[in-house]
Amino acid sequence: MALFIETDTGTSVAGSAQPQFSAPQTAVVNAASFAPRALSPGALFSIFGVGLSQQTASATTIPLPGTLASTQVRVNGEIAPLLYVSPNQINAQMPLDVSTTQPVPLSVTNGATQSNAVTVSVSPGAPGIFEYGQNRAIVQNSDYSLNSDANPAHPGGFVIAYLTGGGPVTPAGPLTTGGPAPNGASPTTLNYSISVAGQTVKPYYLGLTPGFVGLYQADFPVPNVATGDYPVVITVNGVPSNGPVMSIAP
Repeated sequence: MALFIETDTGTSVAGSAQPQFSAPQTAVVNAASFAPRALSPGALFSIFGVGLSQQTASATTIPLPGTLASTQVRVNGEIAPLLYVSPNQINAQMPLDVSTTQPVPLSVTNGATQSNAVTVSVSPGAPGIFEYGQNRAIVQNSDYSLNSDANPAHPGGFVIAYLTGGGPVTPAGPLTTGGPAPNGASPTTLNYSISVAGQTVKPYYLGLTPGFVGLYQADFPVPNVATGDYPVVITVNGVPSNGPVMSIAP
């Protein structure tokens, strides 16, 4: 059996043993935005391909396992913790200590069969905001309900947006690859900014969400704008996120 990592979510590279890639980084993407070349240490990422796993399985415990359904992912020789595997998609966490100074190899092992290796570049920070529905940001309003057209945020309140790829943090306690973020604030150490409707807002916090793996949250005030849906963009270390929308109404 040959194992392939796709060059995009719909096209696999033909080959029998060691296929070559014309654009390998588009097979390995940010798990929130699905943007290629948006990988950073500790962030969640997705792999698209063919024959990546013999079955579909999800992690049920934390720390996350290094093997699911006989599938493993190696990044620069290090086993990456797995959240989900299927024949065509894998969700995993990038190791916290992966190099950001030079490209690193990534490969998948399905049972006794190892894929070709792809080379990926990892940035110190590469934010991606999680989405649902039609380009809607996963944002909680001040009462912690999900932001939506029918449940908008209100100026003067605050919201929480969820993302991955926020970069290195000052942890509130022990932090390991595949393990949960410690209780308390673990803010990113990188420069960052948040904009809503094209307006820069003063953030309260950007850092890890306690108890989760690779999940960051951005807490910020709701700007005073007219009723509507507005893009949220989080920029970390000069790298902007995707721009899904949230709803605001006075």
